[in-house]
Amino acid sequence: MRQAWLQLARAACRGPWGERAAAIRAAWGPLAQRQAHVELWAGGQRLASVPLGEQRLRLGRDPSCELPLEHPGLSRVHATLERQRPSDRDFTLDDFNSANGVFHRDRRIRTIQLRDGDVVRFGSPLKGQAPELRYHQPRSPLEQAVHRLGLAALAGSALLVSGMLLAASIGGGSRIRSIAGPVKIYAASGQQIDAQQGSATALPSLGAYPLHLRQALLASEEARFGWNSGIDLFGTLRSALLGTGGGSGLTQQVARMVYPDVGRDLSLTRKLRELWVALQLEVGFSKNQILKLYLDRAYLGLGTEGFEQAAQLYFRRSASDLDVAQSAFLVGLLPSPNGYSPCNPDDPGAGLERRNLVLKLMHEQGWLSDQALIDAQRRPLNIDPSACRESSYSSYPFFSDYVVGELEGTRFGLDLSGPDAGGNYAVISTIQPALQQLAQEQLKRFLEGPAAAAGLSQGALITVNTETGAILAYVGGGDYGRSSFDRVQALRQPGSTFKLFPYLAALAAGVSPAEPISCAPLSYVAGCRGGGGSTSVAQGLAASENVVALRLAERAGLGTVVRLARRLGITTPLDPDINTMLGGRETYLYELARAYAVVANGGRSVPMHGVSRIYDLGICQSVKNLERCPPRGVTIPIGEQPRQLIAADVAASMDQLLAGVVQGGTGRAAAVVPDARGKTGTTNNGVDVLFIGYSPAMKRLTAIWMGNDDNRPAAAASGALVAELWGRYMRQVASADPPASR
Repeated sequence: MRQAWLQLARAACRGPWGERAAAIRAAWGPLAQRQAHVELWAGGQRLASVPLGEQRLRLGRDPSCELPLEHPGLSRVHATLERQRPSDRDFTLDDFNSANGVFHRDRRIRTIQLRDGDVVRFGSPLKGQAPELRYHQPRSPLEQAVHRLGLAALAGSALLVSGMLLAASIGGGSRIRSIAGPVKIYAASGQQIDAQQGSATALPSLGAYPLHLRQALLASEEARFGWNSGIDLFGTLRSALLGTGGGSGLTQQVARMVYPDVGRDLSLTRKLRELWVALQLEVGFSKNQILKLYLDRAYLGLGTEGFEQAAQLYFRRSASDLDVAQSAFLVGLLPSPNGYSPCNPDDPGAGLERRNLVLKLMHEQGWLSDQALIDAQRRPLNIDPSACRESSYSSYPFFSDYVVGELEGTRFGLDLSGPDAGGNYAVISTIQPALQQLAQEQLKRFLEGPAAAAGLSQGALITVNTETGAILAYVGGGDYGRSSFDRVQALRQPGSTFKLFPYLAALAAGVSPAEPISCAPLSYVAGCRGGGGSTSVAQGLAASENVVALRLAERAGLGTVVRLARRLGITTPLDPDINTMLGGRETYLYELARAYAVVANGGRSVPMHGVSRIYDLGICQSVKNLERCPPRGVTIPIGEQPRQLIAADVAASMDQLLAGVVQGGTGRAAAVVPDARGKTGTTNNGVDVLFIGYSPAMKRLTAIWMGNDDNRPAAAASGALVAELWGRYMRQVASADPPASR
């Protein structure tokens, strides 16, 4: 072997460059070469030694067998020996329905994949000396080198991890003192609606999870968990170098669950962050605590996080009541919850295959007897049929992100990113699932139909109660999976929807809706599109005449218009110039909706919000115990003191002007809602198109923006197109939103 390695070194270092490749290949062959052979023994004597090739060999008394052996205990053809697949390293021995059987380590077997040094007897060892087959296939020089390198690396990693743990302990132990729970977001009905934060549903202690569930998890994910360091250095390095993911022990997986900052990319830096957090978990927490964190939070498909929530969805029972087969099924989902899901139409049998694999692993660990394995594998899955159709979990990801932002904002000031303070709250939101689902469906359908035909690819929608400011529906884009960018709170030009402010300022200054306004051009703004010498204030808004809005702004004072916009909640930069008056300065759809809601509310302030109550689960203990939560664990937001931001008569006049826009102006497509009020907005070449409107009878306001993220023009698009979507949506809101809920 030493000579073979020296030959490889010489081939790599000597001779012309053009000849080295061939020399290396020639020297590599002996290093990778191995030769399997078998020895036949009987009566304590070796009768034959036969090298093995690729052919199938028969062993028995029949002289035609490739391995003939004359012995009274053998059948004519007693067994066969072959490689089952060309890629197999070793040979497989099968009993050929022999009379006296094949025995390995005193147990009768039907088949065995042989390993170097295996001894197989042809007949019971209790009946005297039976013939034997001894299998030999030692490691090649290359395999021996890899084996020794692996042992050295294992010893080195043990020393390294021990040193890291010792250093962390001497240095003050883990910096992770506590692990906060997730932030859970619910509708007022109790329906869970968050998309990213995971399940707050968990059993109270590790012992509440059945033993066989814990055994299934350890058998499948990390059998050495109970005694190892919690860090798989080899798996980590392998997955980082190959970019395949995986390669993490249970503690490393928990590190990703409880610390999102670790990340989920496939880079080496992410693996190093994961190792550091896992190391601190191992120092600061017991194995039982880490295992419970995993059971509480592991993602198991269909929006379920944690084994308790998954058990409720798939089997309609608590995780504490799962049987062995059900536990193995849930554990089997872990590597690919969606791919192995029984609801996956591409491979509906994958879940059953994974379950049986986990059961076999439990059997290999000695946690299942032979009969228990057979019984569990024969058990039908018996999944709850409704699990694939619907669940109590709904994903409203844009709204969930908004709620987290509200919790971290000035209203509540929660620190949700810190390791000690963040999380473990149940948040009751204002969202109405029926309206939210309707909003998502209508926007998606419209984007795929009329909007796509006009060259628009994105949209955003928000619906609020015009009296309370409660957000009832919130859609920040067409597909969160493709882009999580929230367009409800994106800076876009408002176009003519900004004309609300010049008109309000003019009405407050004493201008009458019927007063004639000159249609002559002003500065670089063209005159009225219909020509003529003048038009009324009301007709100017209905037809969205720029020159009328500009003359009214000048009449009230450009600075006055800006100050009014500020008072109604516009926070983005505004200059007292023509561009601002005509909607050329970027604003937020969210803030425009709030300003229009003030008009709908008779001029009174409308505190828009998405959170109605917060429960601290550290005090309440469980989401199932919210009704009995101590008062100190409940936060009811302090409502905004109502303020009259604009005079009631001014708001009433503006209300009628907005009604005229729908009844005979640019917003006629929204007239399918009988009492609709609103305003269209279109920027140059249809880059941004909007409609913001409300129904006094429903006390609902909806603001919609459509456009393209890359600002691509859509000349065929207009605010009238968005008014059509508004009308479709709000007409269904009227039937989906009963008066009692208003």
